[in-house]
Amino acid sequence: MLATGKNITAAISKPLRLLLALAFAAFIAFPCAAYADDASNNVVDPTQRADNSFIYDTTIESLFDQASLYDNRTVQVVGEVVGDRIEANDGTGNCWVTLTSTNEDNSSSISVLLSAELASQIDHYGRYGVTGTTLQVRGTYHQACDVHDGLPDIHATASSVLQKGIEHPDEFSLGAFAPGFLAIVIGLALMGVFYVARERMR
Repeated sequence: MLATGKNITAAISKPLRLLLALAFAAFIAFPCAAYADDASNNVVDPTQRADNSFIYDTTIESLFDQASLYDNRTVQVVGEVVGDRIEANDGTGNCWVTLTSTNEDNSSSISVLLSAELASQIDHYGRYGVTGTTLQVRGTYHQACDVHDGLPDIHATASSVLQKGIEHPDEFSLGAFAPGFLAIVIGLALMGVFYVARERMR
């Protein structure tokens, strides 16, 4: 009886082992076949142009340090609006503004071509006594723009205000006049001493 039971178990286990082996082989072969199909379609096209849809979130100073890297790419920079707004001579109503780096250790600046709608967001232009509007600008950077005399610029497609401009009016401070008052007092005292000395010499 025991021998018969072992024979039955062995007879059943052989087909089961065969099925498990076939299933395992199919499991391994399936991914390889899938990758083989993908490999036939994954062919590099040397004539395909670079994808310019990626946005490079960078700084104004980096545009000049690595100009060739960002040339004709979509970039996003942050800067303070300074100087004056200049109307573009292209009949589109666009205008030029200057963005300067917000990094105190770097004074790099870049000209930005904005639409009139985007430029209307600017409330202050930086100058003496005024901190200009801080803008985040996104657009295409040109190392040497063919349309605008070969100068570096950004043709903006979007912008947002990160911080409004601030005016810093001069405040009257009496302490600032103290050195002048002191000089006047010393001058008057010296004049008095000179007058007394002259009278005694007569």
